Amino acid sequence: MLITFLMITNIILAIILIVLVLLQQGKGSDLGSAFGGGSSNSLFGAVGPSNF
Repeated sequence: MLITFLMITNIILAIILIVLVLLQQGKGSDLGSAFGGGSSNSLFGAVGPSNF
């Protein structure tokens, strides 16, 4: 029972941490560009890898 509670707590905290990291504002990017919304500074574009 304790192990189940700790695992559920761990999963919830991990999801909250991921959401908080994605919601941070970066260098002119928003949450949409984090999911591939057409960023010009994408690491792997149609041409190939570009500058980070």
